[in-house]
Amino acid sequence: MRPPSVSGCWLSERMETLLDHREPEVRVDFGFARAEFAMRAASRAFADQIAAIDATLVEARAHPEVFLGPRASASNASDVEFAERSVVADLAVRLSLSENTVRAQAYEAKTLRTQAPRVWAEFREGNISTPNAAMIAELSATLPAEAWAVFEHAVLEPAMKLAPARFRARARATRERVQPRQAIERHQARAAERRVWLDGDIDGMCWFGAYLPADVGQRAIVHVDRLAAGLVSQPDETRTLAQLRADVVGDLLAGVLGACGEGAGTGASVSVAVTVPVMTLLGRDEEPGILDGYGPIDADTARMLAAHAPSFIRILTHPISSTVLDVDRTHYRVPADLKRWLAVSQPTCTFPGCGRRSAECDIDHTIAWEHGGPTRAGNLAHLCRGHHRLKHNSNWNAEHTATGLQWTSPTGAIRNADPPPF
Repeated sequence: MRPPSVSGCWLSERMETLLDHREPEVRVDFGFARAEFAMRAASRAFADQIAAIDATLVEARAHPEVFLGPRASASNASDVEFAERSVVADLAVRLSLSENTVRAQAYEAKTLRTQAPRVWAEFREGNISTPNAAMIAELSATLPAEAWAVFEHAVLEPAMKLAPARFRARARATRERVQPRQAIERHQARAAERRVWLDGDIDGMCWFGAYLPADVGQRAIVHVDRLAAGLVSQPDETRTLAQLRADVVGDLLAGVLGACGEGAGTGASVSVAVTVPVMTLLGRDEEPGILDGYGPIDADTARMLAAHAPSFIRILTHPISSTVLDVDRTHYRVPADLKRWLAVSQPTCTFPGCGRRSAECDIDHTIAWEHGGPTRAGNLAHLCRGHHRLKHNSNWNAEHTATGLQWTSPTGAIRNADPPPF
């Protein structure tokens, strides 16, 4: 007699019932294990899904007769095209996906399988998250064949350890380093694609976007942030900071200056940091610069910003060790040296996985001032408001070690702060 089938949900519920009588620590450990197992299973399942989609499209191209009838031939381009269209539509219906999504998933699987086979293998084992695998596929697709192996080697380990936002920044910087085509050529090609778009949304709203060169976009967002922050302190102001940012952008674009406050639309200077290797500044190297809040930019643009743009903070670094050699001190409203150094050495929130820019973070005494903690670089760290509150209102603990800031979770997990994304 066959035993009755048992579902995974039933087993999980049964296990939870048994755990109800255990100590809280046991239940917490079980919860962690379930979440980790489920995440790995989800990555494996998605990898299997896109692999199956890709394999089905390969079969459709090789055997169009399955979809078009016995007269179809793989040597006929039209037959192959329509067989592929047919299977894409079929998959879209079966999986409740759009056809564009089916094609994109097939392309992602093919790209990883052919251009990053080790990443593909780890992804299929559940060791790399779906967002990180997708980012590798996207960036690999823009590289020439001779750079595939170098790029894969550099991103494989970080892909298994970093949260998606931090990995995205690291992978973009890695792509910049291994890309053989001159950065200025790639930038000029992309700059030719700059555009503005407007997409309608529900309830009388819309999305307004612009695709711009990085230096223009960063100056624009800092300018918007400054105008919005200036309105927050107004006594009758009830809008949130996010609402103020949106209103400032709308008013500036529409030419309605009064609602944005005094100085709106006047071209007041804004500041963005640009880090430039000293040999690049001298024109003896083409190592990319780093634009604060964005990442790598081509050497020519970095030199131009460092030399001629007064609204940029210029930071020079050693060409080999990347040690900061000098921080520009001619910028308007120069902050204290210690704040400037922290902004350079900690460009984002230091909590693992958080990518919020340091300009939007608090500076926290790791050992509290009232407990004898000194105000010096070795006891200060950027924390966004959410993680700052978490540190002071939970059992998360941070300490400065020889290798940097180290975090310990309430359950004993130890993790170093993520490295800068460049």
